[in-house]
Amino acid sequence: MGEVVPLHRVPTGEGHGAGWAPLEAGRWAAWLREQVAEGWREGEWDGQTLVFTGDVANARTVVYRCGTAACDALTRAKSLCTTCAKAQRVSGLSMKEFKAVFVPVRDRTMTGVQERCRVGGCPRDAHVWGLCSSHASLRQKHLDRDPGSALEVWVARQKPYPPVASCRVRGCRFDGRGPHTLCFQHIRTFKRHPSSRVAGARVPADWLDRQAPYLAVHQFSLAPLSRLARLEVLYALQQRDARGQKIDPHATRQMVAHLAEAADSLAAVPADALPHRSGSNIDALLRETHRVVAAALARFRGQDPADQATLDLTELGVRGKRGGRTSRPGDLDLTELAQPWLRRVLITWIDETKPTTGEVRRAHRACVTAARALALRPGGGADAAVLTFADMGAVVDAFRHLPRLDGSPMKNKARNGLLGFFFKVLDYGRAAGHLGGMSAYFARHPSHVIAPDEVSEEDEAGRALPNDVIYQLDDQIHLLGRGVTHGRLTPGEVHEMCRAVYELLRDTGRRPYEIGELRLDCLKREEAHWTLIWDNRKAGRTRRHLPVNVETAETIQRWLAVREGLDLPTGSEGYLFPPAGENGQLRHLLPEQVAHIIRAWVDCDEVTLFAEEFGPDGTRAPFDKSLVFPYAFRHSFCQRHADAGLDQDLLRELMDHRSEVTTAAYYKISAKRKREAVNVMRLHTTDRKGRLTPLSQTAYLRGSVQVPFGNCTEPSNVKAGGHACPIRFQCVGCPSYHPDPSYLPAMEDHIRQLRAQREKAVMMDVDEFVVRNMDEEIAAYKKRVDQMRDQVAAMDPQERERVEEASAVLRKVRAAQAGRGAVALPMPVVRRPRVDGAGA
Repeated sequence: MGEVVPLHRVPTGEGHGAGWAPLEAGRWAAWLREQVAEGWREGEWDGQTLVFTGDVANARTVVYRCGTAACDALTRAKSLCTTCAKAQRVSGLSMKEFKAVFVPVRDRTMTGVQERCRVGGCPRDAHVWGLCSSHASLRQKHLDRDPGSALEVWVARQKPYPPVASCRVRGCRFDGRGPHTLCFQHIRTFKRHPSSRVAGARVPADWLDRQAPYLAVHQFSLAPLSRLARLEVLYALQQRDARGQKIDPHATRQMVAHLAEAADSLAAVPADALPHRSGSNIDALLRETHRVVAAALARFRGQDPADQATLDLTELGVRGKRGGRTSRPGDLDLTELAQPWLRRVLITWIDETKPTTGEVRRAHRACVTAARALALRPGGGADAAVLTFADMGAVVDAFRHLPRLDGSPMKNKARNGLLGFFFKVLDYGRAAGHLGGMSAYFARHPSHVIAPDEVSEEDEAGRALPNDVIYQLDDQIHLLGRGVTHGRLTPGEVHEMCRAVYELLRDTGRRPYEIGELRLDCLKREEAHWTLIWDNRKAGRTRRHLPVNVETAETIQRWLAVREGLDLPTGSEGYLFPPAGENGQLRHLLPEQVAHIIRAWVDCDEVTLFAEEFGPDGTRAPFDKSLVFPYAFRHSFCQRHADAGLDQDLLRELMDHRSEVTTAAYYKISAKRKREAVNVMRLHTTDRKGRLTPLSQTAYLRGSVQVPFGNCTEPSNVKAGGHACPIRFQCVGCPSYHPDPSYLPAMEDHIRQLRAQREKAVMMDVDEFVVRNMDEEIAAYKKRVDQMRDQVAAMDPQERERVEEASAVLRKVRAAQAGRGAVALPMPVVRRPRVDGAGA
């Protein structure tokens, strides 16, 4: 059984360890020894000396060589060592140039590997100038007498010293000296121990057992911990390694130092009694270690996870978003699952199927929804054997009315997905034999579905941003990147990266993840045109080609010039945009990082956005900033092309939509806008005398035909589609002519053309009646324009704004239908002409 001792040493104060019964330390230690792997991290972990020496070549160990080519120092991050970093700051060189040319000068080795004295045959450890401490002392005395003497000449004249015993501290690589056979480092440490003040006293064995050797940046030792705490921490580190997380020697060394004086056993320390330190990564490692050890203690005691208030996902082997075992605790609250059978089947499904964290969250939400519905039924749903078909109907009804977590309405598609997760968990429990006693009536029926949302595609398409809002964002592009940190990038470099991301979102219409995953060679020139090469991972189609304009190509080239001088994270060399740090399986910008870039920019207090509507006080109303998000630029890109009259099949290919229904939704929006515009403009139709002659919507659309300067209701011309005017398009004198304010620009343009034709006719010396007819037609059109301008000016501001907006829509539709203004892909572009220095 082993000796029963209290594992937690209460440091000071009340409450630490309160309620903890003494634990069977012997059995707990024996259980841990069985769990700890003997051959773990061979070549790095030494179980005899309790020292971990990180291997630079191991990608799962946080230790790196200094980025300077001529430097042999080890560092905690993929950057420069302290010496080189200081030199680079004052060098005036770019990081890339500095790494290539700088040569550090040191008087000692920095590789972390102990070398021998450079005096031939001397077996002692090298310390300074590559000499052992004895030869270094002699060398210093010689330099005092002869400062200009060469080291190599002096070394050649020296004789080796005999070997000395190593320091008695386990794993210490330095030579021992003095009566206690300790190295310089441990002699200084021992002088603080009470035994050192007693003449002739020996070094206490327990003191030696708890001393760590002198450690380099890539090492840590578990020696300062109690014997039980060593097993606990070693077990937690091995579990961390099994999850695919990196081992950080520096953070582990700091954690060990904090734990050494805090507890004899980490398992017995309450979570709220853990020592708090300033380093966030050290604090996180400490709490992760405590969580892993506490979960192991629960298994050692035979506790059922279903009896716990929370569920640790890491202990069940849940997969992360990228496929590997998750490293985050992600505790699930089980208190709302009042039915024991439901709680147990959820835990079993997680433990046996190893879903992703996202799937676990959705399954948990689904089970909580079902648990709440069953709690309102007779018996509270506690006995699975007596559940009925009506109980299942109540559960499905709960999903039909389920809101989002913030209380806002949830789409039926999402509700159906959550209901599907509940059935998935339930079906697995039955198939795996975990719900053998459950009533057969509590089962899924074909009627247990949630109808899809109506016009969901059109609603999705309607999330496009107005062009004016994008113009406003362009005017404030200099604020991009403020408050955003991204690895080791400077604020200026962050701004350039954020700007490139935004402009690519705006001008290419690609999804956020597609922008983040762009390769370094994504820009290709084909004759006189530029092409963007991207991957549609959503549909499994790679190496897609998108024509882009010169401005978009310049955006990528400008960022490439900045990227050339960056110190890139490992593995990101092939991607256009690097990730934020060294950790993580994906080596490019992530969609959530793209979202953070846009969100931080738009939410900045200095960024002001106005809607197209006016408030009660006559000023423009503020635009809802929550409508600006990365995917909205894709909607805007697609909507612009649909509004410009681009062929639907061509737009579908441009957007790489899987379904033509998705593309058609953007054209439905255009038709809706057209109907709204017609409904406004039909009320402001006039006759040739300038009198208001409102038309019905049907008459405006079907009973007339659009001619260049207004609507025509002449029957033969309507039948011929506007190509059979009996009076040769002298519309202003025709009773069938019905212009409205949307034709004002065309009418003014026609007046200019008539004046030019009149001048040409005068130069040709035509008969007087021809010139007179032109003068009268010009005067008639000018009178009609003036009358219409006066009518618009007399409107109240709200009505005038509606008329102007409807006019813009109808003019755009007419231009597209007439085939005018065709623009080569990609079009149309919202980008304003760039002024030198703007947005810098």
